[in-house]
Amino acid sequence: MQMKKVLTLTFLAFALALAGCSNKAPTTTEQTLGEREISEIDPWLKTKGFVRGQLTDPALYSYNKTSSTQDSFSTQQSSLSALEGKKIGLTSSFSKSTKYGIKGTAQINAYNKITVSSFSYNGSCGAIVLALTMSNDAKRHLADLKTISTAVSSENGNFELNIPSNISLIQFDVLSIFCPDDESAVSTAPLK
Repeated sequence: MQMKKVLTLTFLAFALALAGCSNKAPTTTEQTLGEREISEIDPWLKTKGFVRGQLTDPALYSYNKTSSTQDSFSTQQSSLSALEGKKIGLTSSFSKSTKYGIKGTAQINAYNKITVSSFSYNGSCGAIVLALTMSNDAKRHLADLKTISTAVSSENGNFELNIPSNISLIQFDVLSIFCPDDESAVSTAPLK
């Protein structure tokens, strides 16, 4: 009988010890790694402090970030690098495409906004896509910003494009326009 009590008490002590271990608070090192799992894909991302969620689910990351921080604009503005700051205010005209009647200008107004003005398109290409690209890899869309499916005249061709929060100003240098059937851009506005 005594042996049963000893075994039962030992078993209960062991179970409580295990339960206590599973409820312990994570250390600051564990929290930091869990909250900021930095990607090793690109060294630039590591220096900017990007988190895995920002790369794997940018829409959810962007939503969580904007809903949790009321003053995200001033925070982002203060964290702009010198290269990013130089790009704000850049203006460029779209390369003329007489076949599709594409004209207009694009200007980077803020870390997250591009304003397109006096834009025109004759509608002959179908639904065009305005996308951020790099001049050295113009076929790869970093982000599709807007789709225009009908003709647009320059009188009503003024609109703003929102740069996704997971795209930095130095990650792109061209605003490109793509037709649905063309792999290459039909018109570009270099923003370098």
